[in-house]
Amino acid sequence: MGLLDDITLGRYVPGDSFLHRLDARLKLCGLPLFIVAAFAAPEPGRLFGLAGCALAMLLLAQIPWRIWWRGIRIFRWLFLFTLLLHLLLTPGRTLFGVEWLSYDGLLRGSTVCAQLLLAIIFSSLLTLTSTVEALAAAVSSLLAPLRRFRVPVDELSWLLQQVLHFIPVLREECAVQIEAFRCRGEDLAHGSLLQRGRVAGRMLAPLMLGLVDRADTLAHEVAGGRQKMADAASIAQPPLSAQDMGLAAAGLLALALIWGFL
Repeated sequence: MGLLDDITLGRYVPGDSFLHRLDARLKLCGLPLFIVAAFAAPEPGRLFGLAGCALAMLLLAQIPWRIWWRGIRIFRWLFLFTLLLHLLLTPGRTLFGVEWLSYDGLLRGSTVCAQLLLAIIFSSLLTLTSTVEALAAAVSSLLAPLRRFRVPVDELSWLLQQVLHFIPVLREECAVQIEAFRCRGEDLAHGSLLQRGRVAGRMLAPLMLGLVDRADTLAHEVAGGRQKMADAASIAQPPLSAQDMGLAAAGLLALALIWGFL
């Protein structure tokens, strides 16, 4: 699917790695904690410490590096825009004696880009190593105490499951439209930025219509099995294993060490 294969957010890669087998509840609680830590750590030492944690998780996930490289490369324009924005607009010391180039902006922009990169890696790890069903069941388990306050936890978990199930549908429809336009001689991956923007604009209307049709079909397909899927999401989760608890303790210890000594 070309461009769509580069997007790692919301994508699941089957595997039997340690991180794949890790309880989804721990990943759902722990990985967002690392994302928050990344944005709360402007110091280079702490960012390097978090980068070491990210590298360790990448090795535990055993996902091909090509997938990671392509997933990060798609954000290159975001990184470049962020860096240039800080370089040109941040007040402070000048760079090479040029008034409109900020040395402090270069440092700050590099820090923000590093924070964005870490956030992308940690968030991608959550979906790349967890199935839709596992995430929905984890949400249901974590929100279970709210049932005492008559919060429709099972309904919320079921809705989340449907939203996550729609992501592959979105990818498939985008692939269909990209291939259809390519057959007509309009390739979204080639040409100038203006030409690709025009192709994307012409692709928007048929893409939205196709998604509406697919959403309607999906709604009819799951309507009959709604109760079954809701029951699956609300199945009682087994207690955390010693291995899961050990990794959770290691992650918390790593964060404590990063904040205490770096």
